[in-house]
Amino acid sequence: MKKQAVSLDYLPARALVFSAVALLSIADLAKSDAPEARFRPALIGNGPKALINLIDTNKLMEKGQGNAAISFQCFVSSAGGPVNAVTYRGTRESKALDSEVNSALERCRFIPAIYNGKPTAVLFHGSVFFVVADGKPHLRIYANQNHDDIAKGNDFIAPQLIAGTTHKVSLRDELAKAGIHHQKGVVELTTIVDANGNQKGIKMLSEDPPGFNFGYVALELFSGAKYIPSFRNGRPVDCTFNHYDWFWPVYRSR
Repeated sequence: MKKQAVSLDYLPARALVFSAVALLSIADLAKSDAPEARFRPALIGNGPKALINLIDTNKLMEKGQGNAAISFQCFVSSAGGPVNAVTYRGTRESKALDSEVNSALERCRFIPAIYNGKPTAVLFHGSVFFVVADGKPHLRIYANQNHDDIAKGNDFIAPQLIAGTTHKVSLRDELAKAGIHHQKGVVELTTIVDANGNQKGIKMLSEDPPGFNFGYVALELFSGAKYIPSFRNGRPVDCTFNHYDWFWPVYRSR
C-alpha cells in the first residue's frame, strides 16, 4: 500500500474553549430568545443535557476526587453543540475531574448564543469547581475565568468570540518553525470589549513556549474580532478579560 504524504498544520482553539446564584439569575436571560433579541451569550442551562447535570459527582467521589478546579473552552455551535473542547489549568490531583468534564463535554448541549436575532456559534470560556464538604460533593460551573468574579461568586459571563470574525492568518506559514518541531503552544491575552461587543484593545500577557510565533499569530487572529459582550447581573457591560488561545499540531493528508 502506498503511503500518503502527511503535512503538519496547526489548529487554534478558535478555528472551527455557574454558581447557584448565577444559575438562577441567568435563567431569566435564557428566556430572552425571541427573534428580536439583539444578542445573548451561550449559556450552560439546567436541562438534562446541561454540562452541570452530566458531570457525575458520585463517580468523582468513588474515584476519591478531592477539592479540584479546571478551566475549559469550546466553541458552542448555533445548535448548541460543543466543538473542539479543551480542558487546561487543572489544579493538583484533578485528573478524575478532568476526565469527567471531558466526557460531559462530548455529550452536553448548551443554550446557543444569539447575535442580530439569530443563533450563532461562539467561543465559550468556563471554569469548573468540585468541592467535598461534610462528606458531600458540590459542583459549580462559571461561564468565565476571571479570578475576582469567581472568588466572589458574581453573576458574570465573559465575552464570547463570534465564530468567523477573526482575522485570516496562514497558520501553516506563520507557524512553520513550530510545525517542524511538532510544537504546541498557548498564549494568554487580555482583551477589552465594550457593551456592544466591539473589541477596543488586546494585549499579550504571556507566550509558552516563546520563539515559535504563537503570540504574534494570536494577536493577528483576534485583530478586529467581534464578540457577544460580557453580561453582569443580566445586562451587557464593558469589560476587560483574560483568556487563553491554544495551538496544537494536527496532521492532514495531502
